[in-house]
Amino acid sequence: MTPHRRSPRHPLVATAALMIFGFGTLPASAQPAPDSQDPMRRYQELGAQAAKADEDLQESQDRLKTRESERDQATADVGRADGELTRARSAIDRFRPQVEAIARSAMSGERLGNAVLLLDSGSRQEFLDRSSALSVLADEKAKALTGLRDALAKAQTARTTAEDARETAQLAANDATLALDQVRTRKADLDDQIAKVRQALGRLPAADKAKLGKVQDKGSYLGPPGAANDALQAALSKRGSQYEWGATGPSEFDCSGLTSWAYRQAGISLPRTSRQQYTVGKAVPLDGLVPGDLVFYDDGTGNPGAIHHVGMYVGGGKMVDAPTEGQLVDVRSVKGDGHLMGARRIVG
Repeated sequence: MTPHRRSPRHPLVATAALMIFGFGTLPASAQPAPDSQDPMRRYQELGAQAAKADEDLQESQDRLKTRESERDQATADVGRADGELTRARSAIDRFRPQVEAIARSAMSGERLGNAVLLLDSGSRQEFLDRSSALSVLADEKAKALTGLRDALAKAQTARTTAEDARETAQLAANDATLALDQVRTRKADLDDQIAKVRQALGRLPAADKAKLGKVQDKGSYLGPPGAANDALQAALSKRGSQYEWGATGPSEFDCSGLTSWAYRQAGISLPRTSRQQYTVGKAVPLDGLVPGDLVFYDDGTGNPGAIHHVGMYVGGGKMVDAPTEGQLVDVRSVKGDGHLMGARRIVG
């Protein structure tokens, strides 16, 4: 975990934060050098690094799902565009013989005027009948010409649409492939980080390991009436549950898995990752936290993209959270998981 913490900007906020959480930073020259040989500190640092790798992996997996969905949609668009093109070509084939016959008639001079028809008719009624037939034929010719023209226009549009759809589908497929490669890379990175955490956990003194394996705080905590307190009680009910990478309950959790599960018991849906959860609700100052608020940790940069941990505030400068492998869901100090960068109120 990153030991450096950024002080709040305003003096009153800084004072309040110091009173509540004991935050504060020494001048750079007075900062104690981190003891990289201390087994517990090393274990915590590696846990934070693994948590960040886990967040990166989950973001990549979400991105992969999006890219695969876009690829599938683009492929379906190609199918629809090809169908439109096939129908347009069928229409062209249907109207073309009629139009070609019209063209041949025009070139051979097969035109009869009304006077010729009258002379060639045996009676007035026969003349009217033949005139009507020719009028119908003219209408059919006009329909054939219009039909062919419309079919050609639709075919051109369908052809362009199909070409665009194919290009989009290819780009989407390429993006999906890149996203899959990123997932594999980040999965390998997470596996490497988890292995290091397990090694560090194995090097801890027996007393430290025993402490990590027991619930340390069994106290009662209450939040404001409503969904926030319901979520808080749900999270507290999971004290003693094992940490598991990517787990969302009900018996094992990672950090954001615990908070999302707890709020789901209160009827509120939260995004899966801590970085995504940081976008929900409203920001609250660190000196104005109430039980049920979510508190977020980063690497000390203040960058939401570097968030790697989330817990739920219970009051008194404490939170309930699922820290990392080897530790149980429990209540602990909010200053024990690195740099506290911000908080969000989900309801209220």
